[in-house]
Amino acid sequence: MNRTSAELKRLAREKLTGHWGLVIGATLLLSLIMFAVLIPFYVLFFISRGGVVQFLAYIAATLIVSIVAVIMECGISRMQLGFARGQDTGIGMLFGEFARRPERYILGILMMIGIELVCFLPSIVCGTVAVMQDMVFLASMIATALYIVGMVIGIMLAFRYALAFLLMVDHQQMGPVAAFQESSRLMDGNKGRLLYIYLSYIGWNILGMLSCGIGTLWVSPYMNQTVISFYLDLTGEIDRGQKEEPNL
Repeated sequence: MNRTSAELKRLAREKLTGHWGLVIGATLLLSLIMFAVLIPFYVLFFISRGGVVQFLAYIAATLIVSIVAVIMECGISRMQLGFARGQDTGIGMLFGEFARRPERYILGILMMIGIELVCFLPSIVCGTVAVMQDMVFLASMIATALYIVGMVIGIMLAFRYALAFLLMVDHQQMGPVAAFQESSRLMDGNKGRLLYIYLSYIGWNILGMLSCGIGTLWVSPYMNQTVISFYLDLTGEIDRGQKEEPNL
């Protein structure tokens, strides 16, 4: 329990050994599917030179593809949970969550969007009202202050519920509300640890982007596997596994 970031990264590397090709292939396939679906809508919007209908179609397609991508990313998370537990895995797991109550993930996405909207709603409302009253300077000052406050609260809530989707992946019968509640419980006192893990990957992500995004195909699975190690550490599964090993 409460393993350091370095220990969690070491565990992640160990679990990824022999599986890099599979998870990178799944990540690349996901990216290619998203690109292939969205590019026709983008081309139509470009050809129309900013047509309203084409723009709305592109936005709608982006929203739908983003939701589908989240569900497929949950399939990758299941795959990486399998790495951590020594289970059999395969590329088919990328699409497996569509058969495991995918509406849970959609509701979870909508809940996260709702939470973010609530955080920024005061800024939007205040700014709109002030502008309507022809108080532009006051509007910008108040709206900016409220936006900063909303952003800080939004980040804190994002970390509080950071494990919600992983919990739904790990527990097929768990709904989004229960997953958000359990994530809140697990993350109590541990948000700083997860923040440190993400911050420790900033350099790797920069290098990945400098390589035209190619490097992120390695960085993203590595970071996700570390987060999974963090999750298993919080639930005590790593400790239970180590205690059982001498009896094998």
